[in-house]
Amino acid sequence: MKLKKSQEGVFIAVFALATVMIVGILVSYMSNWVNDMISTQTQVFFSKQSYWNAYSGIEIAGSKKIASLEGVLDANVTFATGTITVSKTTTPDEYLGGNKISTITSAGSDVRGRSRSMKLTIGNPSPAEYGLFFDGTLNDYVEINNIQDEMAMEVGGAPEALRYVTGEELADWTVSFWVRPDFTTMQATVGGGNSATRCWVFGVTEANGAKKAQGIQIGIRTENGNANEGYLEFRYDSEKNVNADFAENSSATQMTHNNWYHVVYKRTVTDGFGRAYVNGVYQGKHLDPSEFEADDIWYIGTDMDNPGPAQSNNLAGCLDEVAVWKTALTDAQIQALYIQEKSFDISTNMNTNLVSYWDFDNTNDDQSGNSNTANIAGATYTGF
Repeated sequence: MKLKKSQEGVFIAVFALATVMIVGILVSYMSNWVNDMISTQTQVFFSKQSYWNAYSGIEIAGSKKIASLEGVLDANVTFATGTITVSKTTTPDEYLGGNKISTITSAGSDVRGRSRSMKLTIGNPSPAEYGLFFDGTLNDYVEINNIQDEMAMEVGGAPEALRYVTGEELADWTVSFWVRPDFTTMQATVGGGNSATRCWVFGVTEANGAKKAQGIQIGIRTENGNANEGYLEFRYDSEKNVNADFAENSSATQMTHNNWYHVVYKRTVTDGFGRAYVNGVYQGKHLDPSEFEADDIWYIGTDMDNPGPAQSNNLAGCLDEVAVWKTALTDAQIQALYIQEKSFDISTNMNTNLVSYWDFDNTNDDQSGNSNTANIAGATYTGF
């Protein structure tokens, strides 16, 4: 169809008008979209700003709290891009008879009034892992009270049928502890006799010394760098002069300076043997003739010689997680004690026939619940 000139002009005008209208609509839409995008980004920016303000308030309050024992004062800070408001709540506390800050709240606002808050709750820290540090002198040791009656045996009977006075079970027993020997400062002490060659970690001594000086002692050979340094050593009965160690055992563990080792010793009555384990590994066995009586002295970190008793052969190093059972633990239980390490709660997880348990986590209390308190002399708590 052929259009007249006048018709062509009208068509072109209509097309141009439609194009202008479409372009106008698109520009208007895009403008709104751009404005919305800018508005959204502005909201995001100022929302972030309010969050950052709140976070900054927490940082400031935390720094003040760490810097001094004084409480964090309520504070308001205003600046170009917003405000920070810091407040606190307190709860009664035994420390100095006053209060302690339990929460710190920081509110951050932007210039448009948007606000965000953060709260810092301040609680008591989880109990730290502690142990006992012994400096190797005569003044550092532990004496254990009240355990004697529970561990007393019917002395004088057939060794293979030895029983406890209380409960009359066969007199099997186990002791477990973690030790970190300090061979550098391990030293001979006055009256120690052969103290240049060993230190004693755990022992039971007869109080009056009439029959024997020691019921049993568990120690570590020191020997000032000698090839035998670091092996376990035992003394069962000084009257019979029964000493034994595992240095001759090629598979035995030789302890090294300032490293932690888990030691277990157990005695079974039926065969008369005492068996030793280091880090869950069997070290060997020796005949153990020891018998415990109600007036014995139980001690940690030293030897108690009679008469006196007088200390000697003191431990230098650290000791932790000491436990005593009226049973011979199985190999699986011994390995579990080592694998679970020092944080393992023996009083909860291995409490059958448990007589005493001292975790030394800043306390000398017997965690077995049997009130066999460890009286600490000189040795000090140290954190790990």
